[in-house]
Amino acid sequence: MVEEVNVKHALIDEESIFDLAQSQVAEKIKDVRFLTRGLNDTYKVVGKEYCYAYRVYRHGWRNEAAIKFELDAILYLKNNGYEAVGPVQETGVPNVEEILAPEGERYGVLFYFAEGERPAINPENTYLIGKSLGRLHRLSNGFTSKHERGYSIDFAHLLDEPVSFIRPILKQYLGDTAVEVLNETVRYIKEKLETANLETGLCHGDFHNHNMHLNKGKLQVFDFDSCAVGYRAYDVAVSWWNLLHNYKQEEKECWNTFLQGYEQEYSLGEENMRALPLFITTRRIWLLGTMLQNRDVWGTNWIDETALELFILQLKTDRMGMSKDWES
Repeated sequence: MVEEVNVKHALIDEESIFDLAQSQVAEKIKDVRFLTRGLNDTYKVVGKEYCYAYRVYRHGWRNEAAIKFELDAILYLKNNGYEAVGPVQETGVPNVEEILAPEGERYGVLFYFAEGERPAINPENTYLIGKSLGRLHRLSNGFTSKHERGYSIDFAHLLDEPVSFIRPILKQYLGDTAVEVLNETVRYIKEKLETANLETGLCHGDFHNHNMHLNKGKLQVFDFDSCAVGYRAYDVAVSWWNLLHNYKQEEKECWNTFLQGYEQEYSLGEENMRALPLFITTRRIWLLGTMLQNRDVWGTNWIDETALELFILQLKTDRMGMSKDWES
C-alpha cells in the first residue's frame, strides 16, 4: 500500500538549479553542486567566466516581498560603494524565480559567488570586520524600500517570538523555575532598553566572520537573509557575541580592534554602546528560539537537559554583568 506523505523541505536536484541559473546568465554554465543547507539551500554554480551562488529560500521562511526588500538593501549598499555580494541582474533587475516544490511555493535568487576564504579571527581581520560594519551602517542611512520586509529587528522579533518557542521546551525539560529565569531576563532587558535612546537603521542582522570572505586583503559580505531595519546596537553585539561564543581566547584583543575599525567609520554614541551586553543576551535568546522554531533544519538531537541548563546558566551569568553595568 502506497501512503501519501507530506514534505517539509525538499532538496532541489542540481539539474533543475542548472536550468534555473542558465536562464539568467548569457555565459554557459559548466557545473552545479549543492553547497549547504540551512534556513535556505545554497548551490555553487560554475560558469565559463564567473562563479555564482543560487539560493533557494525555504517554503514559508521569506515571501517574495521580503526577498525583494533584501535585494533592495544589498543593491543600495553596492551602489554606494559597499563590499556586499550582490544578485545577478543581467536583465537590469535581479530575478526572483518562483519554484513549485513538493512542499509548496519557494523562491530562488542567483547571486555572484564570494571568492576567497572565511576570515580568520585575529586583530588585523577583526579591525577590517569592524570597519566593514561601520561602513554598512553609515552608507545605509538613507535606505528605503517599497517592499515590506515583514519584521523589524525589535523586541518582538528578537525576544517575544523566540521566547514563545523556548518556554514550552524549558518547562518540559527543566520546569517552571527555568522558565521564570527566562521571563525575568526578558523583563529586565526590556525595562532597561525600551526607554533608552537607541539608534535604528538598516542592519545586516547576522554580521560575523561566517558571513563574509576575505579575498586579497578585502572583505566581501554576504547572506543578508536576516537583514532588516532595527537596533544598530544589536548588529554590533552580534559580532561581539561571535567572539565570546566561538573565539573566547581571542575575544578581548579582537573586540578592541573590532571597535577601533567600527568607530573609524561610524559612531553609535554612549547609550547604544552601553546596551551591547544586553543585546548579547538578546542574541542568545533569539538564536535558541530560531533553532527550536526550525527543528526540521537542525534536528532535535541537541535538545537535552545539558544544553538547556547551559543556556540558563548563561542567562544568569549575563544578568550578573548586566546588574553591575546598569545599576552601578
